[in-house]
Amino acid sequence: MFKSKFRLKWKDINFLTRKKRYFSTTFFWFFYFEQYPNLKFNQISVNIPLKYNKKAVCRTSLKRAILRFLKENWFEKKDINWKFYKIFISVNKSNIWELKNKIERFDKATTNNYIVEQFQKSFLFFLSKIWK
Repeated sequence: MFKSKFRLKWKDINFLTRKKRYFSTTFFWFFYFEQYPNLKFNQISVNIPLKYNKKAVCRTSLKRAILRFLKENWFEKKDINWKFYKIFISVNKSNIWELKNKIERFDKATTNNYIVEQFQKSFLFFLSKIWK
């Protein structure tokens, strides 16, 4: 988990989803907005909907795997000069059944690895779009 200043608050999530600035990939939605000028850090939150799995344990483990990837590969880099963003990430609900069909035969570790791989591809594509 990130420290609380790096996480989005409920009012920020409402703002991002109402603003409708988003980028959609096969399995993920990225709602984003530029950070306030006085805040020199990114803020991120991840949502795994109940449609993905009714068990909170599965949703939480997936969320932690995604956050771990973000923290290790993107969030900790301080030597890069870039704009800072508020980003809300959610699983694409329209393709959730396709995702569930692909991972239903995997065990828990393989499922998390597969979804993190898909997330990595989507996130890099998202970053290339917003940094143009």
